[in-house]
Amino acid sequence: MTICLYGSPISTFARKVAIGLELKKLDYDLIDALTADRREQLRQLNPRLEVPVLTDGDLVIVNSGDILQYLDWRYPQYPLYPTAIEERVVARAFERLADQRFDPIVVDCSYWHWAEREDEPPPGLLNAARKDIDVLFERLETMLLSRPKPWPFQTPGVVECAWFANLAALRTFGLAIDSERFPAVKNWFGAMRTHPTFVADAQRTGAFLRDLKHLTHERKRLFWSGDRLEWLISRGFHQWLVGEIDAGRAVFPG
Repeated sequence: MTICLYGSPISTFARKVAIGLELKKLDYDLIDALTADRREQLRQLNPRLEVPVLTDGDLVIVNSGDILQYLDWRYPQYPLYPTAIEERVVARAFERLADQRFDPIVVDCSYWHWAEREDEPPPGLLNAARKDIDVLFERLETMLLSRPKPWPFQTPGVVECAWFANLAALRTFGLAIDSERFPAVKNWFGAMRTHPTFVADAQRTGAFLRDLKHLTHERKRLFWSGDRLEWLISRGFHQWLVGEIDAGRAVFPG
């Protein structure tokens, strides 16, 4: 059976799964499912038109967290999750922190760097992002200080898969890790940046972004769902979002 990852280098969650597959040393085919010609194929696999989707033979799995759990169940060698239940609970908590709180902030600040836009970010967006990211880094710093170095769960796994893509994008989008306040976070990210699997992901993404303007990916209408919507609205940018909807620049799952 051939494992296929329907994703895209523009998707942080698809990158999370690709990193997991490579850490587990699994062969897979990577299919960019966000091109115009793949739209209906993606709809058949996931009616919400979201990536990543993983197929393993006839089995179809959606959602990055569910995919990584499936891979550990089906292919237990090179596990992504800790063996001890107590450690697994901690790892899952920091995976969710990345997926549900860190990713929305960074991605919501990213659109003015790759989408086709003529405006600037709404006033206050970057300041709100910097404030909220520092709150997350405080939690991450505390966890990292109490655990082995450089990998808090002995080897790179699900936590690194979940955090890397957005950590790597911070400077591009006007955000940063404060190295004086969060040295453990900085050192942990530095370890990822020198690990071959994460180096390969960064190179793949960089090459994709350099060619993005020549590809058929949607860059005018922004895709909104879940926690990315929640963060934007909770920080008071709902009127900006209404303007996006009224202008036809917003699309939603399915």
